[in-house]
Amino acid sequence: MPSGSTTVTEARSHPSAGGAPDLALAWVFPRAEEPVRLLDRAEVVIGRDESADVRLSGDGVSRRHAALRREEPGGGPVLVDLGSRNGVYVNGERVTSRALGPGDVVRLGGWVGVMSGNPGPCEEIAPGLFGGPRLRDALVPLRKAASSDLPVVLQGETGTGKEVVARSLHGWSGRSGPLVAVNCASLPESLAEAELFGYRRGAFTGADRASPGFFRSAEGGTLLLDEVSDLPLPVQAKLLRVLEQREVQPLGEARAVPVDVRVIVAGQRSLRDEVREGRFRADLLARLEGVTVVLPPLRERREDVLTLFSHVLRLLAEGRAPAIEADFAERLCQHDWPFNVRELVLLARRLLVLAGETATLRAEHLPELMTGGSVEQRPSAAPAKGARGTAEPVELPALLSALRASGGNVAQASAMLGITRQRAYRLMEGGAVDLEALREEEGRR
Repeated sequence: MPSGSTTVTEARSHPSAGGAPDLALAWVFPRAEEPVRLLDRAEVVIGRDESADVRLSGDGVSRRHAALRREEPGGGPVLVDLGSRNGVYVNGERVTSRALGPGDVVRLGGWVGVMSGNPGPCEEIAPGLFGGPRLRDALVPLRKAASSDLPVVLQGETGTGKEVVARSLHGWSGRSGPLVAVNCASLPESLAEAELFGYRRGAFTGADRASPGFFRSAEGGTLLLDEVSDLPLPVQAKLLRVLEQREVQPLGEARAVPVDVRVIVAGQRSLRDEVREGRFRADLLARLEGVTVVLPPLRERREDVLTLFSHVLRLLAEGRAPAIEADFAERLCQHDWPFNVRELVLLARRLLVLAGETATLRAEHLPELMTGGSVEQRPSAAPAKGARGTAEPVELPALLSALRASGGNVAQASAMLGITRQRAYRLMEGGAVDLEALREEEGRR
């Protein structure tokens, strides 16, 4: 966002606007109202006046603030400032006219909205899994296949909730056994086979007791193999045999043991890409691709962000959550969320630690990476009386929370908090922070 006085820019084309004539402006702050749609109309006027097609309350909204128009037949929506006092903002930039596309963030006075092709409420889809229509639609194949024994591939960036989705699928399946989740990246290459398929006591040096392995531990239930492409190729070959024969051969045992397990595999990258690069067996992928679901990242469902954040904030604050100001809401919706829901949860934790005493969260409480180093003060976003003007410095407790959320990855934790790695290491000096323990904890999740 620009700092100081705002600048006015003329209309510019949006790469996806022309192909998205059915987009709607979904309001996310201060409350959810009916989305603004053009449908078959040429123009929809938004403002405080009774004559406006869409009426918004609040001193920051002019009587006839803006209009949503379709300036070309079959074209996408264009937002036009009708001479408003406080301006029209798209993605943090003041505009006179702007073609809109999916995910654009609109600010009119104290109101914030997101352009969406499928607007709808962000609700609890399954225990602990929240999302709007975009996520619900992505999960439809899983609902349909839940009661079958089809294997499932979950693809999604870090923090998109692959394990939460796997738990939801396990719940929908009605299988009586447990869900066992394994991070394949954390399995030592020399022990991966033994950990997955089990071993007899004395089968190898250090095997001082027998182990059933992850497959037999999930008997009658579901086994989630996260980051499955990190398994060594020889172990992938044995995994293929287990899936085909429905039995495992524990190390040191003479006979194979039958297993009844539903397998879900997950990863950040496409397994087809991994096959092309020689990191994953094509015949194993052919056996695993029963149902493939790609989980959308937060930046592709920005209309869900504020509801998710508010829900997490209320849970963590145990009913004492601070209020949210419009500039803060706007910045949350604009952020790209490279670490997705995991980053969102950590931000809520950080703010409760560093700015939890303030009554209202404002843009200046956000990390510098989310504000670009400056926060524009607008007439409708004046600081609350008695509230702090700047965010407090990051301390060790916030860094520890970030390190737990990132599995001990200092670079990721630093990025989440908006500080340098050097600053993170200085905070850890003398603090007895066990990074290896944090990484092992992540591997057990």
